[in-house]
Amino acid sequence: MKKTLIAAVMTSVCSTAALADIQPMSTVPAQADEQVTLSNYTQAPFNQWAFQNMGIHPSVMVPRDGDITRIPANLNPNVVNHSFAYGDQTLTFRDAMINDHTDGYIIIKDGKVLHEEYFGDFDARDHHLWASSTKSLVGQALGLLVEQGKVDVDEKVSHYIAELKGTHFGEQTLRTLLNMTSAIDYSEDYVNMAPGDVHYEYFRRLGFIPAYDLMAMDPTKADTPRDLLSFAAMFEQAEALDINHKFEYHSPNVDVIGWVIARVSGEPLNQFIANNIWNKLGVEHDAFFITDMNYNPVATGGFNTTLRDFARVGLAMVNNGQYNGEQVFSEKWVKESFTLTDAEKQHMMNSVYKDQSTGVYDAHLEGYKNFLWVHDSEKNIATYRGVFGQFLYINQDKNVVIATFSSADSASNAARETSKVRMEAFESLAKSL
Repeated sequence: MKKTLIAAVMTSVCSTAALADIQPMSTVPAQADEQVTLSNYTQAPFNQWAFQNMGIHPSVMVPRDGDITRIPANLNPNVVNHSFAYGDQTLTFRDAMINDHTDGYIIIKDGKVLHEEYFGDFDARDHHLWASSTKSLVGQALGLLVEQGKVDVDEKVSHYIAELKGTHFGEQTLRTLLNMTSAIDYSEDYVNMAPGDVHYEYFRRLGFIPAYDLMAMDPTKADTPRDLLSFAAMFEQAEALDINHKFEYHSPNVDVIGWVIARVSGEPLNQFIANNIWNKLGVEHDAFFITDMNYNPVATGGFNTTLRDFARVGLAMVNNGQYNGEQVFSEKWVKESFTLTDAEKQHMMNSVYKDQSTGVYDAHLEGYKNFLWVHDSEKNIATYRGVFGQFLYINQDKNVVIATFSSADSASNAARETSKVRMEAFESLAKSL
């Protein structure tokens, strides 16, 4: 089995037994074995500090504007004692949050906060990485351009991004990318990778793996793709996959959609989201994107906000895009995001997520559309999902929003058993409310 660069570094730094005693960045200056670096920031226990301090990467601002709209409260702290069955276990909602290394969660019913809780050093003022929950926000951002008639999702990518003409991505429609059925030769495997693998090289541009050699290059003297956008031209179709046959969770699709948003709008992605989304939500705090080394916002997983501001996005989604007296997202696009065609349902059924023989089987998933994980297209239940436990649960049927930030001990939510328990906690609690 191939060993990741990150795992190799961690093995050399300290033993597994010693990790429990480490308190990252707890002294000034930080001790060598407690220092968060680009090589260990995704590894527990370093990720708990890192995900709340993502300025370790290049970043660009998403400034807020206008009056703050407070989320009203109808406090019911006992709601976290809701119990549910998982296998032969009976757990409470709070148990499920704690067991998956949650940093903070908030539960909202009918637009009012029932309960929120923070753990460790994390609090309501702190920013936290959304990771791939960013994808779903980017999907809704594109919907604004579709609503304005500036983007047609049935057009090829190359219609908007001339630099991708003649490439695999360039020949796909935006709809294909939005549903992640582009069949690229790529693996979203956070464990098994080695130099030269396309996903290893992609993760180097993303910042998941440090790329000091690329950072040192002078872009005026080297034509090696250093950033996510120029690297998009490198992807080819996988020999064993057919386009628009099955859902394959492939992050590079989102980089290209983020590029389309910037190109069509004439604004960097962070500025477009600030002007068209963030300034309309009545948020409490500025947000920011981590970027690649060319300062392109990481559309696939780079957004950072406070927990309540994360929840405000859910409050807009649960109300078909409307919040704070504003139509923040396109009502038509939000409704379409929940609505799955038979073909889109089949894309999910063909995927590894519906194969019960695998460790990533997900009983709750019905489909994936516009970068939204759809659980139930009749009751309009869906999630934004990010590695290491970043979730925004949206249930229109029950008018429930649950937002969680976490620092789980492994990346893949689909494979991590405690994450599956978390998902069951969301669904069970919502049904009870």
